[in-house]
Amino acid sequence: MSKYVSIQGSNADMAVITGRGCIAAIGLIVVAFVIGLMIGLFAPERYGPKSDKILRRLTRDADPDVGNRLINGIDPAIIDKHLQFLTSRPHLAGTPGNLRTAEYVRDQWTEQGYDVQMVPYNVLLSYPEENHINTASLVASDGRVMYQTSPGEHALSPEDAHPEAIQPYNAFSPSGNPESELVYANYARDVDFESLIRLGVNVSGKIVIARYGQIFRGNKVNFAYQNGAVGVILFMDPSDYTDGKVTYPDSIWLPPTGVQRGNIVMIKGDQATPGYPATWYTERLTDEELKAKLPKIPCHPIGYADAYMLLKAMEGLAAPPEWQGGLNITYKLGGIMTANTKVKLYVKNKLKTVKIYNVIAKMKGVIESDRVVLIGNHRDAWVFGGVDPSSGSAAILEMSRVYADQFKGGWEPRRSVMFCSWDAEEFGLVGSYEWVEENVMWLRNQAVAYLNIDSTTAGNYTISVAATPTIRRAIFRAAQKVPDSHQAGRTLFDVWRERRPDAAKKEFPSLKMPGAGSDFVPFEEDVAIPTLTADYRNMDLGYRVHKKNAHPLYHTLYGGYRYVKMIDPELRVARTVAALVIETARDLVDSLILPLDVRDYAEAVDGYIQTLFDSGRQKFSSYNITSVAIKSASQNFTNAAKAFHFALDKVDLHNPLEVRAVNEKLQTVEKAFQVHSGLPNRKEYKHVLLSPSSADYYKTTTFPGMADLLYQIGDNATRWREVKTHLSVLTFCIQSAADILTS
Repeated sequence: MSKYVSIQGSNADMAVITGRGCIAAIGLIVVAFVIGLMIGLFAPERYGPKSDKILRRLTRDADPDVGNRLINGIDPAIIDKHLQFLTSRPHLAGTPGNLRTAEYVRDQWTEQGYDVQMVPYNVLLSYPEENHINTASLVASDGRVMYQTSPGEHALSPEDAHPEAIQPYNAFSPSGNPESELVYANYARDVDFESLIRLGVNVSGKIVIARYGQIFRGNKVNFAYQNGAVGVILFMDPSDYTDGKVTYPDSIWLPPTGVQRGNIVMIKGDQATPGYPATWYTERLTDEELKAKLPKIPCHPIGYADAYMLLKAMEGLAAPPEWQGGLNITYKLGGIMTANTKVKLYVKNKLKTVKIYNVIAKMKGVIESDRVVLIGNHRDAWVFGGVDPSSGSAAILEMSRVYADQFKGGWEPRRSVMFCSWDAEEFGLVGSYEWVEENVMWLRNQAVAYLNIDSTTAGNYTISVAATPTIRRAIFRAAQKVPDSHQAGRTLFDVWRERRPDAAKKEFPSLKMPGAGSDFVPFEEDVAIPTLTADYRNMDLGYRVHKKNAHPLYHTLYGGYRYVKMIDPELRVARTVAALVIETARDLVDSLILPLDVRDYAEAVDGYIQTLFDSGRQKFSSYNITSVAIKSASQNFTNAAKAFHFALDKVDLHNPLEVRAVNEKLQTVEKAFQVHSGLPNRKEYKHVLLSPSSADYYKTTTFPGMADLLYQIGDNATRWREVKTHLSVLTFCIQSAADILTS
């Protein structure tokens, strides 16, 4: 029998198969039929519900009850425990005392269940020379010392005395011993030096004495240098920091020996590695490059008891009435001194490369783990740092605890969260800048927002929040859930609106634009994400304050645990700030659609344009500068923002790809206002809306690059050309924001 079977067909080629192949083919057909039958019968029941479950998980919205549990879980007693530890020893950046706080924070977050890292950087900081006390002396014409300022602050309570407390000094002041007459410059603002010129007082070759307050201390030194001064003395005037009665340790008010420390650098981050992280492989600036970059004249801070002795020796015209302070003398402009005396500064500071540590704790989200909300506070202090920063550090440790407890209890946060404890903030935001510079590439793509606490308890009267416009409504929504610190039955929102209403919209509280001066700055400038910073301000006993973050014992020896408890005895204020920030964070972490509103940004931009052209209309017209293009871009942004939020109601919330696309646009809008080449003449600041003022680092100026160019511009044709160029850059940025929303 042939092993082949022949098959014939009309006009067909002969095909052969083996007998075994035929049987196998029939078998395969039968198996395929059975599998197809089973899929048809059982697939909907077996695979459908599982797919639906995955889809529901991907598109589930937040559970608002988690927010209530977070708010109610904040325990002031635990905040108090952390505060006591953190203020028990001075912890200046780069010292063993601050390494101890880093290890404490690390251990707390590890115990709470976070993935924790201690991240070191080798940075350049500034300290007084060992075995030397910086002073200012009143000297006679024959060289005799008539008076010398105090070598430090006197311990006024048992907890003030500690051998590790650093003497008063201004970080990054160069060493020097200039000797000259004093000139009193009020707050040493640009307008104050302009007034001195009008009054015929020459600052060149003189030592300037000025009050702390109104603007950043580094701007004071810079303005003095620009006007030819050879040195600066700063003091906290009693009119700004006391009530004229009882002082510390019996009250919160500044005693005569209190001295404010602080850095005076205008460019933040590690001074030796600008633009890049201070890691082992990064090339440092040379000594010559550093000298060109850092402050040029010595600066020394003193108490108002010492200031009285120096001011009393001054002659010359009486200072204007608005320049008179709280000391029992007539403040004079100076330029000449009694009995031919002079003042001699003796400052010896050194630059030193030290190791600092950021502590970073992460908890991954379960759905969008590649998206992260960051919450941060700096840890280092000039001395004990009760208010600044330990009131904030203690609150953040409690925020992380209640967050982790909800996670352990079954909550599945949508996005990731990172709690950040920064080092060396007091030396110019060093720790946060270095970390952002090292991680900037992934942060630009994955960071959703950065929420900052510096000091929760700079006052006890009302909350103060500065934030980018897109996050405004999320903050208000959180404030409507948080109980007020002191008024039972009322929300934080209601009392905030009552005590600090928005000037234009009385139905809302006042919400400021962030300027600078704390760790949110690198997230604005280098990452371009929404930010907020929050604390309590003002006292309910007639507190007066002139400068952002100022409080009576700011950066002094006396601002420790006792001081915080005098302001906030039961830590209700700390609890309230913690509750507001953690609930805002929860909203950002867990909401299906990010709680960001671009309409508020569009409205803010429109207002900035109106203000710019109202103030400069006549000059702009003289140089053929019109608002046509920038107003057109602004209108496009407004229209796009309105259309975008109208379309949100039609988004298919069950389609994870559509939801993700919407969130990507909300995340990206802020980046439209970042110019990587930087502002004109200030390349280190890249945000065209939120960068600090060049006249006051603490202050936000709308369109800061334009403000810089227009300052004392006169008829400078080159500068007016730069104004036109920067106006086109602003127009481009605003139009780009509109394009992001409509693409």
